[in-house]
Amino acid sequence: MKKFQTTIGIALMMAMTAGIAGCNVSPAQTSLPTAVTQSSETTSATTTTEETTTETLETEETTETTTEETTTEETTTEETTKKANPTPEPDSNAKTTVKDQYKRGFKVNGKTLYSHIPQVTVEGVDTKAFNSEVLKKFQDIAKDNGSRVYYSYFVGKKAVSLYITVELEAGNSQMKNFYVYNCSRSSGKKLSRDEMLKIMGVSSSAFNTKVKNAIKNMWKKNYSKDTSAAKKTMEKNSLKSNMINSAIPYVNKNGKKAYLVRQIEVPGQMSHIDLHGTFS
Repeated sequence: MKKFQTTIGIALMMAMTAGIAGCNVSPAQTSLPTAVTQSSETTSATTTTEETTTETLETEETTETTTEETTTEETTTEETTKKANPTPEPDSNAKTTVKDQYKRGFKVNGKTLYSHIPQVTVEGVDTKAFNSEVLKKFQDIAKDNGSRVYYSYFVGKKAVSLYITVELEAGNSQMKNFYVYNCSRSSGKKLSRDEMLKIMGVSSSAFNTKVKNAIKNMWKKNYSKDTSAAKKTMEKNSLKSNMINSAIPYVNKNGKKAYLVRQIEVPGQMSHIDLHGTFS
Protein backbone atom coordinates (compact mmCIF):
# COMPACT_ATOMS: atom_id res chain seq x y z
CA MET A 1 0.00 0.00 0.00
CA LYS A 2 1.49 3.29 -1.09
CA LYS A 3 0.75 6.88 -0.39
CA PHE A 4 0.58 9.43 -3.10
CA GLN A 5 -0.30 13.07 -3.21
CA THR A 6 -3.49 14.29 -4.79
CA THR A 7 -4.30 17.92 -5.34
CA ILE A 8 -7.48 19.20 -6.90
CA GLY A 9 -8.24 22.43 -8.65
CA ILE A 10 -11.83 23.61 -8.07
CA ALA A 11 -13.91 26.56 -9.28
CA LEU A 12 -16.79 28.41 -7.63
CA MET A 13 -16.47 26.85 -4.20
CA MET A 14 -19.74 28.45 -3.06
CA ALA A 15 -21.67 25.35 -4.03
CA MET A 16 -19.38 22.83 -2.42
CA THR A 17 -20.27 21.08 0.78
CA ALA A 18 -16.75 19.83 1.27
CA GLY A 19 -13.27 20.77 -0.01
CA ILE A 20 -11.62 18.66 -2.66
CA ALA A 21 -8.29 17.32 -1.46
CA GLY A 22 -5.66 14.69 -1.89
CA CYS A 23 -2.97 12.94 0.00
CA ASN A 24 0.45 14.21 0.86
CA VAL A 25 3.39 11.89 0.50
CA SER A 26 7.04 11.99 -0.25
CA PRO A 27 7.08 10.11 -3.57
CA ALA A 28 10.25 8.55 -4.91
CA GLN A 29 12.49 10.69 -7.10
CA THR A 30 11.56 10.38 -10.76
CA SER A 31 13.93 9.15 -13.39
CA LEU A 32 14.21 12.74 -14.58
CA PRO A 33 16.76 14.25 -12.16
CA THR A 34 16.39 17.89 -11.26
CA ALA A 35 18.19 20.25 -13.56
CA VAL A 36 16.47 23.62 -13.66
CA THR A 37 13.16 24.59 -12.10
CA GLN A 38 11.61 27.98 -11.63
CA SER A 39 8.32 29.84 -11.46
CA SER A 40 7.05 32.70 -13.59
CA GLU A 41 5.29 34.09 -10.54
CA THR A 42 8.55 34.78 -8.74
CA THR A 43 10.88 35.74 -11.60
CA SER A 44 10.63 38.10 -14.50
CA ALA A 45 13.69 36.93 -16.44
CA THR A 46 13.15 33.18 -16.44
CA THR A 47 9.53 32.43 -15.76
CA THR A 48 7.48 29.39 -14.91
CA THR A 49 3.99 28.63 -13.74
CA GLU A 50 1.58 25.98 -12.76
CA GLU A 51 -1.23 24.58 -14.78
CA THR A 52 -5.01 25.10 -14.89
CA THR A 53 -8.48 24.03 -16.15
CA THR A 54 -11.78 25.82 -16.46
CA GLU A 55 -13.59 26.25 -13.20
CA THR A 56 -10.89 24.92 -10.87
CA LEU A 57 -9.27 25.86 -7.61
CA GLU A 58 -5.64 25.84 -6.46
CA THR A 59 -2.51 24.62 -8.15
CA GLU A 60 -0.35 21.75 -7.10
CA GLU A 61 2.23 24.02 -5.55
CA THR A 62 -0.23 26.43 -3.86
CA THR A 63 -2.84 24.24 -2.26
CA GLU A 64 -5.43 25.67 0.07
CA THR A 65 -7.28 22.47 0.85
CA THR A 66 -5.20 19.34 1.10
CA THR A 67 -5.78 16.34 3.27
CA GLU A 68 -3.83 13.20 3.79
CA GLU A 69 -5.25 9.88 2.81
CA THR A 70 -3.95 6.42 2.09
CA THR A 71 -4.94 4.56 -1.02
CA THR A 72 -5.28 0.84 -1.26
CA GLU A 73 -4.01 -0.25 -4.66
CA GLU A 74 -6.33 -2.57 -6.55
CA THR A 75 -5.32 -6.11 -7.38
CA THR A 76 -4.00 -5.89 -10.92
CA THR A 77 -2.11 -7.98 -13.42
CA GLU A 78 1.63 -8.46 -13.17
CA GLU A 79 2.08 -5.68 -15.69
CA THR A 80 1.04 -3.04 -13.17
CA THR A 81 4.01 -3.76 -10.97
CA LYS A 82 6.56 -3.76 -13.77
CA LYS A 83 8.57 -0.75 -14.80
CA ALA A 84 8.24 0.18 -18.44
CA ASN A 85 11.22 -0.50 -20.64
CA PRO A 86 13.46 2.57 -20.73
CA THR A 87 12.92 4.71 -23.80
CA PRO A 88 15.67 4.52 -26.41
CA GLU A 89 15.71 8.30 -26.50
CA PRO A 90 19.22 9.38 -25.41
CA ASP A 91 19.99 11.65 -22.50
CA SER A 92 20.57 15.22 -23.59
CA ASN A 93 23.42 17.35 -22.35
CA ALA A 94 22.42 20.25 -24.59
CA LYS A 95 21.88 23.55 -22.82
CA THR A 96 18.17 23.87 -22.10
CA THR A 97 16.34 26.97 -20.91
CA VAL A 98 12.74 27.89 -20.18
CA LYS A 99 11.73 31.55 -20.28
CA ASP A 100 8.86 33.79 -21.41
CA GLN A 101 8.07 33.92 -25.08
CA TYR A 102 5.13 36.18 -24.23
CA LYS A 103 4.58 38.42 -21.22
CA ARG A 104 1.86 40.95 -20.55
CA GLY A 105 1.03 43.08 -17.53
CA PHE A 106 -2.36 44.55 -16.66
CA LYS A 107 -3.92 46.37 -13.74
CA VAL A 108 -6.36 44.64 -11.40
CA ASN A 109 -7.60 46.49 -8.32
CA GLY A 110 -4.61 48.81 -8.43
CA LYS A 111 -2.09 45.98 -8.73
CA THR A 112 -0.16 44.92 -11.81
CA LEU A 113 -0.65 41.26 -12.66
CA TYR A 114 1.30 39.46 -15.37
CA SER A 115 0.59 36.75 -17.89
CA HIS A 116 3.53 34.54 -18.86
CA ILE A 117 3.65 31.97 -21.67
CA PRO A 118 6.75 29.76 -21.66
CA GLN A 119 9.30 29.01 -24.36
CA VAL A 120 11.57 25.95 -24.30
CA THR A 121 14.98 26.34 -25.92
CA VAL A 122 17.35 23.40 -26.41
CA GLU A 123 20.72 24.17 -27.94
CA GLY A 124 21.00 22.58 -31.40
CA VAL A 125 17.40 21.32 -31.38
CA ASP A 126 14.36 22.78 -33.19
CA THR A 127 11.62 23.50 -30.61
CA LYS A 128 9.76 26.02 -32.79
CA ALA A 129 6.68 23.84 -33.44
CA PHE A 130 6.37 22.94 -29.75
CA ASN A 131 6.61 26.58 -28.62
CA SER A 132 4.18 27.70 -31.32
CA GLU A 133 1.58 25.21 -30.11
CA VAL A 134 1.90 26.44 -26.52
CA LEU A 135 1.75 30.11 -27.58
CA LYS A 136 -1.29 29.55 -29.80
CA LYS A 137 -3.11 27.76 -26.98
CA PHE A 138 -2.68 30.49 -24.39
CA GLN A 139 -2.01 33.85 -26.08
CA ASP A 140 -5.67 34.74 -26.60
CA ILE A 141 -6.32 33.94 -22.95
CA ALA A 142 -3.37 36.09 -21.88
CA LYS A 143 -4.75 39.04 -23.86
CA ASP A 144 -7.94 38.95 -21.80
CA ASN A 145 -7.74 41.36 -18.86
CA GLY A 146 -9.98 39.00 -16.90
CA SER A 147 -7.49 36.14 -16.91
CA ARG A 148 -3.78 35.44 -16.83
CA VAL A 149 -1.37 32.60 -17.58
CA TYR A 150 1.69 31.43 -15.66
CA TYR A 151 3.78 28.30 -15.41
CA SER A 152 6.30 26.09 -13.63
CA TYR A 153 8.65 23.56 -15.19
CA PHE A 154 11.13 20.76 -14.71
CA VAL A 155 14.14 20.02 -16.94
CA GLY A 156 15.22 16.38 -16.88
CA LYS A 157 17.78 14.43 -18.90
CA LYS A 158 15.30 13.49 -21.60
CA ALA A 159 12.36 15.87 -21.28
CA VAL A 160 11.05 19.22 -20.11
CA SER A 161 7.68 19.26 -18.33
CA LEU A 162 5.64 22.48 -18.38
CA TYR A 163 2.82 22.93 -15.87
CA ILE A 164 0.66 25.84 -17.03
CA THR A 165 -2.00 27.57 -14.98
CA VAL A 166 -4.77 29.73 -16.37
CA GLU A 167 -6.31 32.00 -13.75
CA LEU A 168 -9.68 32.64 -15.37
CA GLU A 169 -10.54 35.59 -13.18
CA ALA A 170 -7.38 37.52 -12.34
CA GLY A 171 -6.74 37.60 -8.62
CA ASN A 172 -9.34 34.90 -7.91
CA SER A 173 -7.58 31.70 -6.85
CA GLN A 174 -10.85 29.78 -7.07
CA MET A 175 -11.01 30.07 -10.86
CA LYS A 176 -8.15 28.09 -12.36
CA ASN A 177 -7.50 25.61 -15.15
CA PHE A 178 -4.42 23.42 -15.48
CA TYR A 179 -2.51 22.05 -18.49
CA VAL A 180 0.61 19.94 -19.01
CA TYR A 181 3.06 19.86 -21.92
CA ASN A 182 6.07 17.55 -22.16
CA CYS A 183 8.87 18.38 -24.62
CA SER A 184 11.62 16.01 -25.78
CA ARG A 185 15.11 17.42 -25.27
CA SER A 186 16.50 15.35 -28.14
CA SER A 187 13.85 16.04 -30.82
CA GLY A 188 12.25 19.26 -29.55
CA LYS A 189 8.82 17.74 -30.16
CA LYS A 190 5.82 17.31 -27.90
CA LEU A 191 5.90 13.93 -26.16
CA SER A 192 2.86 11.68 -26.19
CA ARG A 193 1.44 10.14 -23.03
CA ASP A 194 3.10 6.79 -23.70
CA GLU A 195 6.43 8.40 -24.61
CA MET A 196 6.49 10.35 -21.35
CA LEU A 197 5.57 7.27 -19.32
CA LYS A 198 8.49 5.37 -20.86
CA ILE A 199 10.85 8.19 -19.93
CA MET A 200 9.48 8.10 -16.39
CA GLY A 201 9.90 4.32 -16.24
CA VAL A 202 6.21 3.67 -15.52
CA SER A 203 3.96 1.21 -17.37
CA SER A 204 0.66 2.48 -18.75
CA SER A 205 -1.37 0.02 -16.66
CA ALA A 206 0.45 0.95 -13.44
CA PHE A 207 -0.11 4.64 -14.15
CA ASN A 208 -3.81 4.05 -14.89
CA THR A 209 -4.21 2.14 -11.63
CA LYS A 210 -2.77 5.03 -9.62
CA VAL A 211 -5.04 7.52 -11.40
CA LYS A 212 -8.10 5.32 -10.88
CA ASN A 213 -7.35 4.96 -7.17
CA ALA A 214 -6.91 8.73 -6.86
CA ILE A 215 -10.31 9.33 -8.42
CA LYS A 216 -11.94 6.73 -6.15
CA ASN A 217 -10.39 8.35 -3.08
CA MET A 218 -11.61 11.78 -4.16
CA TRP A 219 -15.20 10.55 -4.34
CA LYS A 220 -14.96 8.61 -1.08
CA LYS A 221 -13.37 11.45 0.86
CA ASN A 222 -15.43 14.37 -0.43
CA TYR A 223 -18.77 13.04 -1.67
CA SER A 224 -19.50 9.93 0.42
CA LYS A 225 -22.60 11.55 1.96
CA ASP A 226 -24.11 12.34 -1.44
CA THR A 227 -26.33 9.39 -2.35
CA SER A 228 -28.10 11.03 -5.28
CA ALA A 229 -28.46 9.25 -8.61
CA ALA A 230 -26.75 12.17 -10.33
CA LYS A 231 -23.67 11.83 -8.13
CA LYS A 232 -23.49 8.09 -8.72
CA THR A 233 -23.61 8.67 -12.47
CA MET A 234 -20.82 11.27 -12.30
CA GLU A 235 -18.67 8.92 -10.22
CA LYS A 236 -19.24 6.05 -12.63
CA ASN A 237 -18.36 8.24 -15.61
CA SER A 238 -15.16 9.48 -13.95
CA LEU A 239 -13.91 5.91 -13.64
CA LYS A 240 -14.50 4.97 -17.27
CA SER A 241 -11.50 4.10 -19.37
CA ASN A 242 -11.73 7.24 -21.53
CA MET A 243 -11.29 9.45 -18.45
CA ILE A 244 -8.50 7.31 -16.97
CA ASN A 245 -6.68 7.25 -20.31
CA SER A 246 -6.93 11.04 -20.60
CA ALA A 247 -4.70 11.51 -17.53
CA ILE A 248 -1.38 13.16 -18.44
CA PRO A 249 1.92 12.16 -16.81
CA TYR A 250 4.59 14.76 -16.13
CA VAL A 251 7.35 15.68 -13.68
CA ASN A 252 6.53 18.55 -11.35
CA LYS A 253 8.90 21.37 -10.42
CA ASN A 254 10.12 19.36 -7.42
CA GLY A 255 11.16 16.47 -9.64
CA LYS A 256 8.29 14.19 -8.54
CA LYS A 257 6.32 11.92 -10.85
CA ALA A 258 2.89 13.46 -11.27
CA TYR A 259 -0.43 13.21 -13.11
CA LEU A 260 -3.23 15.53 -14.20
CA VAL A 261 -6.83 14.53 -14.95
CA ARG A 262 -8.82 17.40 -16.40
CA GLN A 263 -12.51 18.17 -16.23
CA ILE A 264 -14.02 15.52 -13.96
CA GLU A 265 -17.72 16.27 -13.57
CA VAL A 266 -18.74 16.66 -9.93
CA PRO A 267 -21.85 17.82 -8.02
CA GLY A 268 -22.41 21.53 -7.49
CA GLN A 269 -22.21 24.76 -9.44
CA MET A 270 -18.50 24.20 -10.10
CA SER A 271 -19.50 21.51 -12.59
CA HIS A 272 -15.96 20.21 -13.14
CA ILE A 273 -12.68 19.80 -11.30
CA ASP A 274 -9.09 19.05 -12.21
CA LEU A 275 -7.50 16.26 -10.20
CA HIS A 276 -3.73 16.25 -9.94
CA GLY A 277 -1.03 14.99 -7.64
CA THR A 278 2.17 13.02 -7.30
CA PHE A 279 2.90 9.32 -7.00
CA SER A 280 5.82 6.99 -6.39
